[in-house]
Amino acid sequence: MTRTLDDLYPNAALALPVNTALIAPRLPTPPAERENQGSYRDHYGPFLLGEKPVGTEPEHIALIDKAFPHTLYDLMLLIGRDDILRTSVGELPDTVLATLLGAVTDFVDYLSDPDTVRTSGLERGRIGIGWNHDPTRDRDNGQWWDKRMHIHCNAWHPRNCRTIRPIPLAAVADPTLRRSLVDPTAYLAHHVLLDAIRTDRVPAACRLLEPDAARDADQHLPVGLKARLPGFAYLTTPQFRDLLRMLHGTAAAAYRLLRAVLTDDQSPTGPWHRPALRPTADVEAALTTQPWLTAESRTLLLRLRTVLRDLPERQMQLLRRRSDLANRCLTLDGLSYNLSLFTPDQISTRRPISATGELYLVMQVKTVSSIGSSPALGGAVASVADRTHGPAMTSGDRSMRHAFQTAYATAAGFTATSRRPA
Repeated sequence: MTRTLDDLYPNAALALPVNTALIAPRLPTPPAERENQGSYRDHYGPFLLGEKPVGTEPEHIALIDKAFPHTLYDLMLLIGRDDILRTSVGELPDTVLATLLGAVTDFVDYLSDPDTVRTSGLERGRIGIGWNHDPTRDRDNGQWWDKRMHIHCNAWHPRNCRTIRPIPLAAVADPTLRRSLVDPTAYLAHHVLLDAIRTDRVPAACRLLEPDAARDADQHLPVGLKARLPGFAYLTTPQFRDLLRMLHGTAAAAYRLLRAVLTDDQSPTGPWHRPALRPTADVEAALTTQPWLTAESRTLLLRLRTVLRDLPERQMQLLRRRSDLANRCLTLDGLSYNLSLFTPDQISTRRPISATGELYLVMQVKTVSSIGSSPALGGAVASVADRTHGPAMTSGDRSMRHAFQTAYATAAGFTATSRRPA
């Protein structure tokens, strides 16, 4: 019997409630996408709202008004430096990471202000914070912009949440959409990450959750490795920065080891090339040489090998022409994951969101998913945002969005940047 990627889902995952279309607002005339390999100030141009210096470091934290928004009230925090490309938390000097996370907590504090909640109509809305790591340019829909470190800060309006009608993952007929909502390797990756993490390196204030698709479905928790945190204030501590670096370093090291097990090759292959897979029997033998893996993880990894296929050159040429297919066909060429902060609590004037008692850091490993972020909203554990077909923002929408972003920039200490044409 021929196995497929869907055979990697645990049975309980097929009952996960998901949302196939989260409508996002859009600019009436969004700019054309273009390659971003030069100065970040030139690339973002009029969308660069302000900058914040990082002590004596050459980096700045840049505040960006997204050209393709996730929601009406969102913004992006970018590591602004052109001579060195910082792509992950593992590459950021501690003062830079601390300043970046400080800007994130400023966003949480801003949404905890009752005046902000009332003015923006965000009562019973939701907060979303997340960032992606994916240096693989040919797998992420052939995207051509650089992957410098950035964080998305979103405030979902309550009307967005009210439109969500979750359906079971099994009811999503389109395999690409289904695998974008919940990557088939999500629970496998959770098992492997727990095997790889040295528990003595996990800060005492954090608690790692075991893989449990049935629990995720019942409690509407995002899929992925979950670390329960003491609260948003924890983001400003050295221990949280250590946790982020540990998760990134552990995932990167585990990826390198498993790539060697599956392909017997750790050398860089370059865009639009992949190392050949080892025979299944050889992979099974190689897995026994990895004592850090549990028996369950070895079984799941061997199952993964049975669904992977080598790509002949003619198929690779097709993918170069059809980059929209690349996500579900190209694997084993770089660690890809999304990190997000999730709380089921709603934004409210009665209890500040900064005081939530239930906060999770969620790490979602992405193997064939075509999206980086799949927010858990409205009772769904994952959503796909439609950022191209939603209603165009009216002048009133844009005014509210501008006021929201400007007030945050002032509260967080960003210096306004002269808006130059892109």
